[in-house]
Amino acid sequence: MKNCILLFTSALLLALFPACNNAANEAKQDAETLSQYVDSVNQTTPEYTNAYWAAIDRGYQARLTELKATESALSEADRKTLEESKDQYETMKVAYTAKIKEAKDKNNANDYRQILRNSLFGQGKMGSDMQFNYVNAENILSVYDNFVNTVADKKNTYTREDWDEIKVLYEALDTRKNEVEKDLASKDNLKIAKLKIRFATIKALNRGGSKGTENRKAKDN
Repeated sequence: MKNCILLFTSALLLALFPACNNAANEAKQDAETLSQYVDSVNQTTPEYTNAYWAAIDRGYQARLTELKATESALSEADRKTLEESKDQYETMKVAYTAKIKEAKDKNNANDYRQILRNSLFGQGKMGSDMQFNYVNAENILSVYDNFVNTVADKKNTYTREDWDEIKVLYEALDTRKNEVEKDLASKDNLKIAKLKIRFATIKALNRGGSKGTENRKAKDN
């Protein structure tokens, strides 16, 4: 009877050993698959968009889910390597989140500048390249007129950053005027001179006030 028990126990251990070994190998393979995925993402040229990161995270979570079923069979060394990969992924996640926010803020700023250009020059006439090819001696008076009147109408809504952008755009328009001035009618030149005086007055009275208002708000906060 005692011999039978020993034989049974030995047989059971022999049966369990391959199963344990297979579980350990499967766990190691799953852990390596996850680590390789993290490494591949880290080596890929990044694209800082929410959609791109969401696709990366789906791939990571799918591999993580597969690993959870076998993770308990990992050796201590493999577990340490796995934790390093998880830490690497979390570091990437933080970096991607920051870069995505930075890209979004930049796009929003660029979009707002374009909205400002559209209001001052007309829809789609002025892009980020600041090219005034459409402005000539025949239409430059109307361009100045729209610019100055728009600033006059919206002067109380502009922020300090708006005024800085308006100043850059106005100086670029003045540069274009110098280029076409030889063909500019005297009466139009005189009207533009009056518009320039009006703009300078509006800017002097409101640009500084806008800064002061923002500084007061910053102090109150």
